[in-house]
Amino acid sequence: MRHVFRGTVGCIVVVLAALVSPALVAHTACAQPADLPELRLSDVVTIAVRQSPDLARARLDVAAARAQLLRAQGSEDIHIGAQGKVEIVSASRGDTSGDSETDTLALSASRALPTGGTLSLTATGERTKAAGFIVDSVGMVNTKIVTRYATSLALGLVQPLLRGAGATAFEAPIRQAAQQRDAAQLTAEARARDVVVSLAQAYWQAAFAWRQLEIRKAALDLAQKQLAYTEGAIRAEKVPRSEALAVQAAIAIRRQDVIAGEQEIYERSLALRQLAGLDIGPDAIAVRTEPLPTKIDATAPAVDAAVRAAFTRSAEIAAAAATRRVAEIAAAAADNAARSRLDLDLSAGPIGAGDQPSSALSTTFRDPGYVVTASLTADHAIGRRTERGGQQAARAALLTAQVAERDTQARVAVRATRVVQRARAALASVDLASQAIDLAEQNVAAEQKRFEIGKSTNNDVLRRQDELEQARLRQATAVADYLAARVELDGLSGDILARYGIVMP
Repeated sequence: MRHVFRGTVGCIVVVLAALVSPALVAHTACAQPADLPELRLSDVVTIAVRQSPDLARARLDVAAARAQLLRAQGSEDIHIGAQGKVEIVSASRGDTSGDSETDTLALSASRALPTGGTLSLTATGERTKAAGFIVDSVGMVNTKIVTRYATSLALGLVQPLLRGAGATAFEAPIRQAAQQRDAAQLTAEARARDVVVSLAQAYWQAAFAWRQLEIRKAALDLAQKQLAYTEGAIRAEKVPRSEALAVQAAIAIRRQDVIAGEQEIYERSLALRQLAGLDIGPDAIAVRTEPLPTKIDATAPAVDAAVRAAFTRSAEIAAAAATRRVAEIAAAAADNAARSRLDLDLSAGPIGAGDQPSSALSTTFRDPGYVVTASLTADHAIGRRTERGGQQAARAALLTAQVAERDTQARVAVRATRVVQRARAALASVDLASQAIDLAEQNVAAEQKRFEIGKSTNNDVLRRQDELEQARLRQATAVADYLAARVELDGLSGDILARYGIVMP
């Protein structure tokens, strides 16, 4: 039926072409793609990895996540501080305490502890000038400016006992940032896999377009040879002139197929150029790919092995697991933050004083006094709405992350299973197509001999040629399908990045 329909349409085309212009049929084929240098898949991948906007954004996401981790780790830094203070008091006329002037210099070093507290060491020096009273030998009271120096060292500890206590609270921001960095790196790797898989599949689609054009040209050549033989037979009065019509119709249709094949090459090439970031211009349209293989020498993949490899090495699943761990850390931190506040503040150290800086400093170490302070600060919210809301939000985020992780695992399993089935079906089709091609070639030769001895017609010969063309197209389709499925399997397992030497930051 297919050949009868094509033959009928072809006859109409030939008749109309003859009415309009005898040269129209020869002019229908568009210009062939110019001879182009072959562009290998590895070259396309190299260019795309360097220029891909998706991968550039993924690298920036990783850099941002690393910066967030560095900032979170800053909580472990030692802080050194200094403070200078001057206080001048000018007393009112009725104030008997008089004027005074106080200068204070404090140097400190502090560090956060894994327990959630803060340990500090502070050295303080103070100079005080104030009015003093001196009674002389005759009992007269005289006013004198007295200068006093004081020094001290203080070791301090501020330790939360409930809210904020323990490594869970202190390390939560660091652990979250570390998991977010891991998730960003895994997401970048997953994007890289997807980009390379898409590139490879687009590349093999372009290769299929070239192979399709070759097959259609071969079918056109067969029809033209058949026309030449038929015209010779007509001149020798072996066959009637009507035999040429079927061949001319087939030639017109096959020329249309060649035009469509060339258009397909341009479409596939442009899609590949856009995806890979290749130049597009008057001299940069078609892409000449590696030849599509005619046979595949491979073993059919197993579903269980493919799913197991995908689960073990899937960057997408690993990224979802890292995101889930971030949510777990956040939930634990929310539970800690929901506690009441109870903070202990301790400080102790020696003090010294004298009328000279040296004497005050020596007294601090030789014959010091001591200052010890301790305080407890408590706070409890009656309704605890802020605390309970934080816990509920954190738990909702954790549940969302768990659902997303399970969904990711299911999607990867389904994807791996379907890809394996496509690969197995394509392999089987390649083998069957090879047999079909051999048989179709024999049928074409046999039908041609039958035509030569007058036991067949051109319609029968052209039908056999169409069967050969379809067998070759089915083989090319199966090969392209297998290569696309194989690339996707390599993407799920991560082997595709190693194959092209791609290392994500």
